[in-house]
Amino acid sequence: MLFKSLGFTAQNKIKTTTLVFSVLCLILLTNIQERMMIKRLNETVTSIYEDRVVVGNYILQLSNHFEEITQLLKSGNRESPNKLNSLLAEIDSINIEYDKTYLTETEKVNFKKFTAYSIQIKNSIQSNNTAEALSASLEAEKILKVLSSIQVEEGKEKLDEVLGMTNTRSILSYLEIVIIIVISILIQKIILSTKPLIVNKTKDTHHLN
Repeated sequence: MLFKSLGFTAQNKIKTTTLVFSVLCLILLTNIQERMMIKRLNETVTSIYEDRVVVGNYILQLSNHFEEITQLLKSGNRESPNKLNSLLAEIDSINIEYDKTYLTETEKVNFKKFTAYSIQIKNSIQSNNTAEALSASLEAEKILKVLSSIQVEEGKEKLDEVLGMTNTRSILSYLEIVIIIVISILIQKIILSTKPLIVNKTKDTHHLN
């Protein structure tokens, strides 16, 4: 008996090619999806730093300045006007940088009120209306607390967004592994199902007398 390999049939070739192509497509889609997720992660992390951490530092500086302004207005010190003008100039500088960051609608409303109180304090000091300046300073401090709480909430949302993306990626990774394993098993099954063809060849036997 002689053994002759059968080889893949056309149907088996189509099945195998389709499965291999599926693996290649899965790898390509995974690569594209990872690139998009990395881009989103970079944008989100950058936003957390630039629009939340940095702004949180601005709010801290503004709070310290306004606490000092409030104390100076209450004390009635002769040196207060010069110091107040210096503090207000620093506040204006911080406000300019603050306004360049991303602001939610709620932040925009509160920040607009805050800057209005800053202007009111400056005008009240110039007109020697200490009581009005003190009242505006106290209101500005309240708004800073509101802005600070907004930063915490927005920062938490951004962090949840990052965690959500990483969790989604983790689930997709497990799914991809399962799919590749299943496809590999199917390819192996097709290969093993291809059996060799046994050919019987009868030879003429000659008996010599």
